[in-house]
Amino acid sequence: MKKTLQSLRFGIAALSTMTAGGVMAQENPYYLGAAFGVTHESNLFRVATGQPETSDSYTTTSLLAGVNQPFGRQRFYADAAMRHNRYRDNDQLNNTGHAVSVGLDWETIERLSGKINYLRNRALARAGADQGPALTTKNEETGQEFGASVRYGLASLLSLEAALKHRQLDYSAVEFNSLELKEDSLELGVQHTLSGLLTLGGSVRYSQGKYPFSVQSAPGVFQADDFDRKDLNLTAKWVPTGLSTVRGRLSYTKESHQVVGSRDVSGVTGALSWDYKPTAKLAFTTDLIRDTGAEAAFASATAGGGGQIGNSSQLSSIVQLRALYEATAKIQVEANARYVERDLVTTFGLNTGASSVNEGSDRYGQLRLGVSYAPVRNGLVACSVSHE
Repeated sequence: MKKTLQSLRFGIAALSTMTAGGVMAQENPYYLGAAFGVTHESNLFRVATGQPETSDSYTTTSLLAGVNQPFGRQRFYADAAMRHNRYRDNDQLNNTGHAVSVGLDWETIERLSGKINYLRNRALARAGADQGPALTTKNEETGQEFGASVRYGLASLLSLEAALKHRQLDYSAVEFNSLELKEDSLELGVQHTLSGLLTLGGSVRYSQGKYPFSVQSAPGVFQADDFDRKDLNLTAKWVPTGLSTVRGRLSYTKESHQVVGSRDVSGVTGALSWDYKPTAKLAFTTDLIRDTGAEAAFASATAGGGGQIGNSSQLSSIVQLRALYEATAKIQVEANARYVERDLVTTFGLNTGASSVNEGSDRYGQLRLGVSYAPVRNGLVACSVSHE
């Protein structure tokens, strides 16, 4: 049976920032800020078309802080935001979330360089039948990612690379514990710069992970779904002009699950990104992603596709478009479009205390248009509307 849902979101926000050393400190690496926003949603719980919809408005109060500090050949950066959301009618959804990004870029005098970074985001999980059980209570999603990479340059045009990554996804509502995920990966590769315009690479990647609460055999009794994944990757970076940069990855992927075999994958995955800046005021970013649910969702969130990460699909195909136009020195217009198709595999618990494996597919689109105005150097007013 085909179901559709629609949701309209309208928001307005104000932002004020200042540097730690005063507003005139142009080179100060620190910043502090605060923001306040009001958002209205026409279909708060994203129920299917034809079912009673709930509309509501909520305010978001945010505190912001960050640093971007070079020292020698290194660079340390950190950004943090704390957000408190308060709903007008559905106060059971009131929540305090946060977003943290910390990293270090380093290099030695010789041929070694690398990166260390940590990301953490806690926010209200996306509601709707496409995500799992229909909930009208608070369900907070916490996504974390830690990464470390090192590069050794054998020559000016050839380098060896190694990368470690840990990912974790948690939910506050027990109804969503089957989506919780832990994953670790190791990647080894080589890159060769053929010219200033083209860089080619290849790598192998091995991942191990598990869904700790994948299958519920009885009330309070769960079986973990352990899995391993192997990828053979080909990568490319092409800079055809000073206005355009294209990055791509083509992989052969084999993922095997011990318990939920319908999540197994064997075939081609990949990603393609195109940054295009035709003028000084106009910029476009396009992302195409085809991968397993967890990989595609983390990649989409990193690429700016939104904070919500949970994705129960076996495979997902995602198209994201973003346009940014600086109309004046104070006015900026942003437009986003996103389209997703997913092959779904879920193991949500039944009322009887057991779980069943459900398969299907879905697709959804999202459009967003926003305008921001900076009347003063350290102040910003923004307005946006989105539809999905």
